[in-house]
Amino acid sequence: MKKSAFSGLVLASILLVSCAAGDGEADGDESNALLPVVIDPAAAKTGYLAEMQGSWVSDENPQDTILIEGSSFQTLHQDSPKDDVPIIFVDSCKTQVPDMTGKAFILRGKEKQTCYLLYSVSEEKLSYIDGTRGRTSRFTRKE
Repeated sequence: MKKSAFSGLVLASILLVSCAAGDGEADGDESNALLPVVIDPAAAKTGYLAEMQGSWVSDENPQDTILIEGSSFQTLHQDSPKDDVPIIFVDSCKTQVPDMTGKAFILRGKEKQTCYLLYSVSEEKLSYIDGTRGRTSRFTRKE
């Protein structure tokens, strides 16, 4: 059992390092610059994005909710909308090549984009890791 927990921790650490490695643009690589978003309408019907569809309440603050509909990722605080951005699954946070089978996803806002690693998703629970801060966000499906 200890070996399994250690392996999971190592895997999460490797994924986090991989995700954080692609955050900066200081090396002159402009491939991560904000580009127009083209989203396949059928993308939300397969893979992890299909499993994430619905409304989720934050385990840390019940006043914070996320709503994932199609390829739209909305954040709400006390039921008031804060953000509505496209969610795009990619192969990794470093290369950011669109890939619906990847476990990394980008929330692409008007001024910035943030990459996350999907840690787990089930009928009842959702958790993901911020690729730049390493913070894990945990949610429970809203009834």
